[in-house]
Amino acid sequence: MRFIGKELNYLHVCRRKLWLFRHGIRPEPENELVQLGMLLGESSFRRNEKEIAIGEIGVLDWADFKDGVIHETKHGVSPGGGDEAQVRYYLAFLNGRGIPAREAVIHYPLRRDTVTVPWNDEAAEMVDADLVSCELVVSFPPPAAERKPYCKRCAYEEVCFA
Repeated sequence: MRFIGKELNYLHVCRRKLWLFRHGIRPEPENELVQLGMLLGESSFRRNEKEIAIGEIGVLDWADFKDGVIHETKHGVSPGGGDEAQVRYYLAFLNGRGIPAREAVIHYPLRRDTVTVPWNDEAAEMVDADLVSCELVVSFPPPAAERKPYCKRCAYEEVCFA
């Protein structure tokens, strides 16, 4: 089963969200916060080449391949380490195809902060475990909705709690 980076992010944020997304339920385009995140990505770091497709698993915000660094821009920190899981998956994909990528930098412009995620054996093991977990989540009926503090900002809130 092939997953996209967003799905590995959702695994760590909310397994129900992962299940719903994987099964074609996608309210994100109408969500104001999703639209704000897209606008933030378009307006941040304008001098860098943007949106580099990496196979069918995702799109890098930009990369410096000669230094082996990929970059992602995020509106806010996803709970549970979802952002880190997503970029680890991108690093695994690139390295698995002979493109040396030694780390990912996640930029949070609104917080004026960055997080660096290295590529190493531990990161590779984490990606493997995440892929197994994703397969398990999407292979069974949807997990029950469980209200969390961040649900009120989620595009799936109405789907889960209407």
